[in-house]
Amino acid sequence: MKLRKATILLLLAIPFIGCASKKYVTEELEKSEVRTQTQVDELKTKIEETQTEIRDLAKDFNVKLDPLEEATENNAAKLVTLEESMGQVRFQTTLSDEKALFEPDSFELADEAKVTLDQFANMILAQDKFVFIEIQGHTDSLGTEKYNDYLSEHRASAVREFLYKTHDIPLHAMNIISFGSSKPVADNSTREGRRANRRVVLVVRIKI
Repeated sequence: MKLRKATILLLLAIPFIGCASKKYVTEELEKSEVRTQTQVDELKTKIEETQTEIRDLAKDFNVKLDPLEEATENNAAKLVTLEESMGQVRFQTTLSDEKALFEPDSFELADEAKVTLDQFANMILAQDKFVFIEIQGHTDSLGTEKYNDYLSEHRASAVREFLYKTHDIPLHAMNIISFGSSKPVADNSTREGRRANRRVVLVVRIKI
């Protein structure tokens, strides 16, 4: 008899237990959403603060920061999501042949290019965060595709070698990539356009 009463009471209590469990799960989910949103907001704040710091440093060290290239701008929404999830700030600076970056058909850095790289390195070293640098080599359309790939690769390597040997920026924090003449930013049919296309782009990712 007692067992029967206990069973009946348990059966009557099950719906209430179910309701309590659902309510608990709902509350925990809401708390989790709040925590996640708080973390996202905090990360956005850190990203904004770091971006401001970078702009200030670039101004102090006379480094020109460029907008990300079109391919990246077309994926701006994805980039923002990546920055929020990975905690990264991304920007780039371009060293073009307008500043005598290299001698013609050479991958030896000109003196003016070294000064510009000194300014860039000092800005990077002023950061107290992990920095990764992608060094992109680009050429104009003169010459064969094979030669342009060779030239742009060695020019990017020259920049990496200078940053390493002169400023001790770790090699594992830098990567080079050769684009040859495949990504022009100006008209290769003009002298000015070809000069703009002969460039090295430094894409910087800062872990915050």
